[in-house]
Amino acid sequence: MSTRLHPAEELQRAIEALSRQSSAAARYRLGVLYIALHGWTPKTQVLDSAYEQLVRAINLRPRHARSHALRGYVLDLNHDEKGALAAFREARRLAPRDKVLEVYVFRLLAALACEKEAFAAMKAAALRHGVDLAKLRRDLKKAGMPTDARTHLQAFLHAPNFLKSSIEREAERILNALQPGRARAGAAAEKARCEEDQKALQRSFDASRVPPDVRRLARWAARYGIGDDVCRPYLLKRLSKKRRAALIRDVERCAPAIKAWLASFGDAVKPAEAAACLYLALGVEEMRG
Repeated sequence: MSTRLHPAEELQRAIEALSRQSSAAARYRLGVLYIALHGWTPKTQVLDSAYEQLVRAINLRPRHARSHALRGYVLDLNHDEKGALAAFREARRLAPRDKVLEVYVFRLLAALACEKEAFAAMKAAALRHGVDLAKLRRDLKKAGMPTDARTHLQAFLHAPNFLKSSIEREAERILNALQPGRARAGAAAEKARCEEDQKALQRSFDASRVPPDVRRLARWAARYGIGDDVCRPYLLKRLSKKRRAALIRDVERCAPAIKAWLASFGDAVKPAEAAACLYLALGVEEMRG
């Protein structure tokens, strides 16, 4: 039976294969793969290679917004906020409807202490996206917290995380395209791993340790209260529409009791059953989001 390569080695091999191509698309994909590799091999040279490939991609295809955005992301990782801002502004000019790019721009403005410009950008975005900045400011003042542009960013999506996740997904698609059958093999391995995690949780779960006012969730938590952020949504996604609705209804009814039960442990380590209920509630939030 073949053993799957370590992600870093897999990315290195894909980079070697793509390096023989010189098109704008190939250079862009190399930039994506180098950024993904940096997650496993956090070396300056890896980011330098990503930057070099993205610059080449832009020279060959200057109107590709995503290449400009990823170049800005690399600059941001290298703590060059001014360079990153210029790159993201160009990406925004080319893709004005991209919300992640929009938020990234005023995140960089806030990082550079361009308060007036950052607030102007946020106010304009708030009107378009239904964000109540006035309420946030009141809440911040009431809590005695700063009301600068950095703090106001919490009202919007966390752009770097969204961009990082989308780059990782894109790297997966590139690897799948370069290796026929990889996606199917990966899906089979993930299915087997998640089902084994589910069986292990069911074997260890003791419903008698769940308080009576939360016990209606025990049957759900024993199957779907998995801490793994990949397996939990994977398993919940397989629920029928009817069972999904029933789960959401049960979690909503037990929400106050779950909160009180979890709070009762304070800073102590929570038992497996309590953790499973916590992860189950998180899974429901993920489904609804």
